[in-house]
Amino acid sequence: MSGIGVTFLWFPIVFGLVWVAALVYWIVVIVEVSNTPDAQFRAAGSEKVVWLLIVILGGIIGSLVWRFAKRDEILRHRGAVPPPPPGWYPEGGTGTLRWWDGYRWTDIRHFPPPPG
Repeated sequence: MSGIGVTFLWFPIVFGLVWVAALVYWIVVIVEVSNTPDAQFRAAGSEKVVWLLIVILGGIIGSLVWRFAKRDEILRHRGAVPPPPPGWYPEGGTGTLRWWDGYRWTDIRHFPPPPG
């Protein structure tokens, strides 16, 4: 058999193995993202649903984006407590309520009505 014939014989086998490896990696990444707690994503300032969509719809490219762009940051926040949700919270010692936007305190305050 000539060298070209052997090349054409091995090329589909190697291509098939690479394709199977990429498919397995994609499935492993989907499982990893779906098993990571939502709170861990929120503590890192991200959303789990967004990353699931990126990985599922992006295929192997989405999996590689997850691996090199966000995975390490999300894993660094393992066990971290996410910030409280947006809302009105009492401001210590003043009797007023202050608005928390989910990331930082704003200058918006709610003053209680005067006693009548």
